[in-house]
Amino acid sequence: MALSKRLGLSLSIFFSGIIGASPAVAENCYILVHGHGVEGHTVSVDSDGSLVQPALDYWSEAVFDEYSNSDFIEQLLVDGGNYGVVGYNSTDEGEYPYWHDETAGEIARQIIEIRAGRGDRFEHDNQCSAGDTFWVISHSQGAAQMVYIAGNAVEGSPYYNRAYSQFDSNTEIQQVETCSTTWYGSTLCETVEEEVQVAGLNERYAVGVDFDSAISGVAAIFTTGGAITGTEGVDRICNGSWYDDLANELFLGRECSAVRYMQTNDVYTVRNYIGDNLAAPVYTIGGYATFPGLESATSLLLNGEDDGYINLASQMNCSGSAKRSLWSNLKEYETLLGVAYDSAIFSCDNDNKGTARSYNLASIHTDHDAQRNGGILSPDYDSIPDGLDCGSGKNSAGRISACTN
Repeated sequence: MALSKRLGLSLSIFFSGIIGASPAVAENCYILVHGHGVEGHTVSVDSDGSLVQPALDYWSEAVFDEYSNSDFIEQLLVDGGNYGVVGYNSTDEGEYPYWHDETAGEIARQIIEIRAGRGDRFEHDNQCSAGDTFWVISHSQGAAQMVYIAGNAVEGSPYYNRAYSQFDSNTEIQQVETCSTTWYGSTLCETVEEEVQVAGLNERYAVGVDFDSAISGVAAIFTTGGAITGTEGVDRICNGSWYDDLANELFLGRECSAVRYMQTNDVYTVRNYIGDNLAAPVYTIGGYATFPGLESATSLLLNGEDDGYINLASQMNCSGSAKRSLWSNLKEYETLLGVAYDSAIFSCDNDNKGTARSYNLASIHTDHDAQRNGGILSPDYDSIPDGLDCGSGKNSAGRISACTN
């Protein structure tokens, strides 16, 4: 079966089980999980009587006019299949972190409904059936959500089958040494107690959620433009200089409180909130094109290659810093006056990923907006360590379609 060759031996075993159980060939069901800034939990009626479904519209709406009339879902289903849309509250006003019951918990519950053949909450054709083969596709913040869910759907994981009604990580008192230089040049240090944030969640706020049932049997999770290890853009929004504040005011318009959990600090990085395994393999797609026009200024906030909003190292779930400069698609070089030389000293191949069962799919020349609406149909791309060839030359939707059909 072509699909099993593309996605590896583990999936060939998975599919042989399906084929052995039923003579019918299962349809693909793609479950789509949106990113930040969406009232995905709502459905309303416009003044002209048309339905407004933000979670569904997310996959076709365009920030930039040149991407208008593009449709990720239409491109995804070019070879057939069904789809289900997950909608949750990811608005700035909600301020819900990825571990919250209103985000991770709600996503998992909706995936369970879709996989049971009961459909999603939205009006569209091609609803999924219980006998379909299930794939999850997540964008931006949705990627961190899915890593948290899949990483805590394995028995023995730190937050197994638990979301939290908790808005921030725990705090603890630590001894912190502070030093200052006197006017005459000597250094004076003192140790003080400070309340600092630490990675960890409080069991008083735990909410039981069946992550296990949501993910068990899912063939794979795809991430595109995922903030898997945060983004330097949020670091700068929360702790930046005056010019970071200006760029945020002009182009992003974010408040730190609304996106603080997407900082690259280990206090927030999702790999510190999961165990040493994922309940389903994760295939990452990263983009490295800046936004069109004046919006390209957002890339000036970010180190190395990025998609205008998120560092490439974070999108590809590379081990180490989410802000590391990756020259020429996931390779880092020594530089002299900004010019790269010698052989690569770092490579984000499958052995250097930040999470177990996380693999490279592709790194393509597309920006954060086009990743979710399919606005760039045939982007350029470069080969990357352990990347897959299926769908070469196509965008995220085309790559995923080619790799699963």
